[in-house]
Amino acid sequence: MQSLACFNGVILPADEATVPITDRGFVFADSVYEVCRVYQGRCWLENDHLERLQRSLAAVRLPGFDRAVLTGRIRETLAASGADEATVYIQITRGVAPRSHPFPTPAVPPTELILVRPYDDGATAAQRETGVACVSRPDLRWGRCDVKSTNLLPNVLALQEAKEAGGFEAILVDRNGLVTEATHSSLMWVRDGQIFGTPNGTAILPGTTRDYVQRLALDVHVTYTSERATIPELQACPEVFLTGTTIEIMPVVAIDGRKIGTGSPGPITRLLQAAFLGGVNAWLQAEGVQVHG
Repeated sequence: MQSLACFNGVILPADEATVPITDRGFVFADSVYEVCRVYQGRCWLENDHLERLQRSLAAVRLPGFDRAVLTGRIRETLAASGADEATVYIQITRGVAPRSHPFPTPAVPPTELILVRPYDDGATAAQRETGVACVSRPDLRWGRCDVKSTNLLPNVLALQEAKEAGGFEAILVDRNGLVTEATHSSLMWVRDGQIFGTPNGTAILPGTTRDYVQRLALDVHVTYTSERATIPELQACPEVFLTGTTIEIMPVVAIDGRKIGTGSPGPITRLLQAAFLGGVNAWLQAEGVQVHG
């Protein structure tokens, strides 16, 4: 398949899509985004992602969202791409206007981008089997992390430091020493046979995959509880894992060089991984897709 863009309703090869230099998403990061995972040509958790996009748009006072039109464009672009395994990136900006901090007056049309790209899960699937190491870094992000904004420079810098330290992800820690989430994934941990995670609020993004994993936990009779935790408390847990659109459920086997549990993915993480795969396969079968393996 080829990478395709749908730019303001027009489908074209991704490398031919261009944005004017005065687009507010370019000059101010005045925009929000979403990413969906595509399995067998279908967008997984599509409604959940679009609901979160709608909440983000409302939070930054970006009007004009027509969910039916956007959904139609996503599916049209996906079909045109011939994608089987892919990601769908959606970004909406406040539009093109002379560079000035206040909202444009009168308002200008928003800029809408849909980008479909092939996705190879092979390397990530291997990491899900062995687990990954993470490092902790200060959380320097803005005060509305519940909005999925393209204002991601603190995330970029923290993840780069994690990569340079040999880590897969950076776990972010607020000024009180409490864990929030990771740079582009949610964080959960296990203690006494229960799952825990940071409470929803302005300090974290309400993770779509994390929400799904909480529902899975009910199905497999594992309790989920919201709580705050420090890095030493996470290091003392028998299991820690990340959740995200492309990584699914990723075991964390070390934090800041300290082994988590046995240093291998734990039984509850494995149970949830199996339930996740079962959920995807059941959904695909309901969509009329033949599932193999």
